[in-house]
Amino acid sequence: MRMHHSRRRFLKTAATASLASSVPARWVNAAEVAPGSRIKFRFAVASDLHYGQPKTPYAAMADEMVEWINGEKRSKGLDALFLNGDLTNDSPAALLDLRDKHLSKLQVPYHAIKGNHDFVDGRAESPTGSWQALWGYPANHTFKLGGFAFILADTTAPAKSNTYLAADIDWLRQQLEAHREAPAIFVMIHIQQRAHGADGWPKHGVHDEAERLKGEAVMKLLESTANVRAVFHGHNHLETGVYLSGGQRYFFDSHLGGSWGAKRGYRIVEIHDDHTMVTYQVNAEDDDITNRDELPA
Repeated sequence: MRMHHSRRRFLKTAATASLASSVPARWVNAAEVAPGSRIKFRFAVASDLHYGQPKTPYAAMADEMVEWINGEKRSKGLDALFLNGDLTNDSPAALLDLRDKHLSKLQVPYHAIKGNHDFVDGRAESPTGSWQALWGYPANHTFKLGGFAFILADTTAPAKSNTYLAADIDWLRQQLEAHREAPAIFVMIHIQQRAHGADGWPKHGVHDEAERLKGEAVMKLLESTANVRAVFHGHNHLETGVYLSGGQRYFFDSHLGGSWGAKRGYRIVEIHDDHTMVTYQVNAEDDDITNRDELPA
């Protein structure tokens, strides 16, 4: 199920969540956000910079991204940035350039999720020999931040295999169980786990039949875990809104670079001291907020 979206619309959603306790989170109408509540924790989700893609101004777009995110830090505060896949465009060396020449200028902590265009070279002695070597953590990675659990799930195949994978469901189940007492779990998965165009969903999901079945099992697991409050996807440069399945919300964030897609931008999540959470898409090219929809409880 798709929630309709268009330019200059502001998607506000809210969920109870506590930074200091295990109060469970739940989605409510945005009108229930208490007037005067203060933002206690704020993060951004962005994807698809495609640094190094030929015939694109990729270095300039990376600089713009850094300025946009640092601007969020200066204006309202920002505690973290999640780069949800396709940081680069098929080049291990580009990962080093992006990390050292551009991401090093970010004024907020960032976490990188591996995308289908993010290739490592596999040599143990290489600085790009693994995701661990590049970033200090593996492609499948879980950590806690602001009292919440964040799960970064890998859906990538070997270089240029043209295969979109389902997340490792056994690893994912272990992580969900380990954080079953968290007030909220946020899951970052570059590739949507529903098949191309199935059930009204967009294209660019898993497509091999075996992976489609695995992807549906991943979604069923996410949708049956009570404290998973949102799943964030990249990969589809045209999508800026939210899709619903089994009561779970799956958010998209457009793209930061590359040669095609909707207006470039990123998604913001704001968690307030009254236990509410608001998320919206920023059309950074036009300095605008998109998705002015309200979700029911």
